[in-house]
Amino acid sequence: MPRLSKQFKDAIRQIPTDDLQKLVIELAGKHKEIHDIINVRFVEKEDAGDELFETTKGDIEMEMVLLRGRGPVQKSIASSMAWCVKQINHYAKVTKNKQGEADLLQVLIQKTFDLYVDELGTCWTVFDSKLAVTTKRFYTLVTKNLHEDLLMDYREALNRFLRLLHKNCNHLDFVFDMPEEV
Repeated sequence: MPRLSKQFKDAIRQIPTDDLQKLVIELAGKHKEIHDIINVRFVEKEDAGDELFETTKGDIEMEMVLLRGRGPVQKSIASSMAWCVKQINHYAKVTKNKQGEADLLQVLIQKTFDLYVDELGTCWTVFDSKLAVTTKRFYTLVTKNLHEDLLMDYREALNRFLRLLHKNCNHLDFVFDMPEEV
């Protein structure tokens, strides 16, 4: 992202309101991220954030069932997980809602373990690694970035994820170094 200089900011402040509104409308029509940010912060506010959460959740669930890519199923799962993480990153960037981000990560990891736990521990470690990194992100978010009271809501699921990772993917140093429970 470009760094905005003082001169650039001053020039923007001098743009007439009508021209600025036209520019914002044009950019919102071309860039989904800008549209979503304006929608969440100024237009629909809370409703837009909830709608974005539900849309992202539905996209994650659909993607993990259908999978993308060809070849070994483990590579397809890893590819689908990467796409889902991008959607979660978009949600987090637009809403800045850490609890919603944790809920979406939980949905992704839960769906992955429910559907593909038997695919772990094979020679295709790209899937094992992607799941471990995503679980580590969920763990860090829940234990360090959310209020302590919310940890109780996620503890059972998080412990289940950690146990399954240690059972099936302990051959990865990244998983070996993770705690077995919270």
